Amino acid sequence: MKKINYLLAMVILIIALSCSKDSELEKSFGNLTIKITDAPMPYSQFMEVNVTIDKMEIGNSTDMNSFMVLTDQQMKFNMLELVNGLTETMVNTPIPEGEYNTIRLYISLTEMIMKNGDSFSYNMMTEGFSGNHMMQNGVMINSDTRTVDINLELPLMVSDGSQSECLLDIDIDGSFMLEDVIYVNMGMNGGMMMNMSGFTFMPNMRFVDMSTTGTIMGTVHSDTGNVENATITLMYDGSNYTSTHTDANGHFSLIGIPHGVYMINAEAEGFIMSPTENDMNMGEINMMDMGSLNIDFMMQSEN
Repeated sequence: MKKINYLLAMVILIIALSCSKDSELEKSFGNLTIKITDAPMPYSQFMEVNVTIDKMEIGNSTDMNSFMVLTDQQMKFNMLELVNGLTETMVNTPIPEGEYNTIRLYISLTEMIMKNGDSFSYNMMTEGFSGNHMMQNGVMINSDTRTVDINLELPLMVSDGSQSECLLDIDIDGSFMLEDVIYVNMGMNGGMMMNMSGFTFMPNMRFVDMSTTGTIMGTVHSDTGNVENATITLMYDGSNYTSTHTDANGHFSLIGIPHGVYMINAEAEGFIMSPTENDMNMGEINMMDMGSLNIDFMMQSEN
């Protein structure tokens, strides 16, 4: 009799496990890719600006139990390599269907390495974040748990078989608060910063669904050739939304720009805007979902 009861219990257990596996298989999943990029800082003295992320989660801010781990593999990014539309993939994984509006980052270390060999680091595990429990531009900083929550501007809807791509844009200039900086002949692009004593890290980031955004690209020209390291600033509702700098060929790219009406501006040390050749750039620009705008600027030497 005991043997029969044992066999019966085993059959019931096998059936239960089978049903559990079937239930897991019946769940609907979409695929999520998250890429990282940088809204750069204007200083040319840095060789590396590194951000180390230990873990990443996604969830819905209305349900704290909804957060799930996307990856717990430590990742280190030199943000200076991810400018002007360049990205690196952080996550490419299936997630259950549903509505998500928040990405959670566990950032352990940030580091700045200067071209003269000086290096500075800020360890969040021991020093915490500047601005604890502060909400800034959709970013919630929690120094107690060493986490940063970034809200999506529009919820991400994941359905069975869907392919979603999101962008994490870290504003390095707005996140790394330099301390005791010494300037010599400080120009418009900060090209003559000579020294500093360290920095404080206060995360300034945005997280967008790429299917609801577009791209702005172009070139800054001048009467002496294309302009390198010009600052391109995109403004929304009177405030700076994001920025970048032109490369060695004068080209720039702003990616992950949500639908909306913006103003755009270009500045470069030693140059002024041409008073007659920028009529198309001086008013409002309208970005559409998945749109692409090409905007060139013409500058002339101050002398």
